[in-house]
Amino acid sequence: MRVLLTEAVFGDSDAVAKALREAGCRVSACHVRSGICRAFSPGGTCPLDEADPPDLAVDVRSHEAELTAREFGVVCALRARVPVVVTPAPGSGEPLIPQGIRQRVAVATREDLLGACQAFLRSRAAGAGRNVAT
Repeated sequence: MRVLLTEAVFGDSDAVAKALREAGCRVSACHVRSGICRAFSPGGTCPLDEADPPDLAVDVRSHEAELTAREFGVVCALRARVPVVVTPAPGSGEPLIPQGIRQRVAVATREDLLGACQAFLRSRAAGAGRNVAT
């Protein structure tokens, strides 16, 4: 499973990225470490435009009222019809979901997010192991 990861505040997604990778997901960030959108960085491309686009976008946020510049990937993912899950930043409790995206995203705890990703990976592995007669 490929996950596009974005965050409201620089560094908030580090623990989620690590946990997703440990669960077996391929994680791509929206921004290079300097904070520039990957599509606009020299020689860069947006993960949504690559041959193997993300299956899911995850936004790590806390109590910001509006999307921050570091979260614009949420809008890009929604426009590309990639499902978006919002999960809380470490120590922030329930994230505040901006009005404009409230009806278009799902909210999940980190544990629920990881469980769903692991279930997806297990189902994909089980499907790949089936021998389908033609």
